[in-house]
Amino acid sequence: MNAQLAGTLDARRPARAPDNDRGAALRDEFLTLASHELKTPLTSLALQVQRMRRMSARRAEEPPTWGDSLEVVGRQVNRLTRLCDDMLQAMRLRSGELAPERQRVDLGALVREVVAGLAVELRAPSATISVDAPDGTVGCWDREQIGRLVFHLVKNALMFGQGRPIFLEVKACAGGARLLVRDQGMGIAEEDQERIFACFERVGDVEHFGGLGLGLYLAREIARSHGGHIGVESSPGRGATFLVELPLEPAPASQARAARSSTP
Repeated sequence: MNAQLAGTLDARRPARAPDNDRGAALRDEFLTLASHELKTPLTSLALQVQRMRRMSARRAEEPPTWGDSLEVVGRQVNRLTRLCDDMLQAMRLRSGELAPERQRVDLGALVREVVAGLAVELRAPSATISVDAPDGTVGCWDREQIGRLVFHLVKNALMFGQGRPIFLEVKACAGGARLLVRDQGMGIAEEDQERIFACFERVGDVEHFGGLGLGLYLAREIARSHGGHIGVESSPGRGATFLVELPLEPAPASQARAARSSTP
């Protein structure tokens, strides 16, 4: 079974271009993925707009139906906004222009907030996600960036978790905080476990899983920008566990520069 799953993952992996064509291939792959991701919600929005126009022409539609249509429109607009934000964040990270805007953040409260919003946005069953994130783990972090990190880790777990329960845990450690996100899905082959954190890299194909290949890249770079790190433990057919460690306070400037210079 594991060999079969590994073969499936290999089959889903995008073909690699020769080194001298890598830049053009990366650009083309990104444009293909972006157009696919943007077209899906835009099509849904267009259908809802047509529906509301017909309802307006009849002037006899029940209010709950209007509410249903507006809910779909709102959800898809949020999805488009997040896609655009992710692309902008990725470009800023790649150019070194995105620095954390730090404030006091309770990681447990933030994780619960993100999970609640994501369940609504993705229409994921709340029972699928179990959260052990008590209040009191407070650090000096960028709230928006850490929220984005949590969002993408949980979304990744939902996408590849094959509908099985997902477990999140927040706890304090010496001088820092740990966030664990565990799924029981298809798992990740060892040779792919570093590659999946690269910009635009992905394991699943567009048709079945969607995505731009930015989520895990953003999660890793956000953790790094806070002086932390992220890793994964997994094997095909046995799910995946992502572990994020964040220092509670920023490192002195000299240490931060040394860490950045040693980062590949």
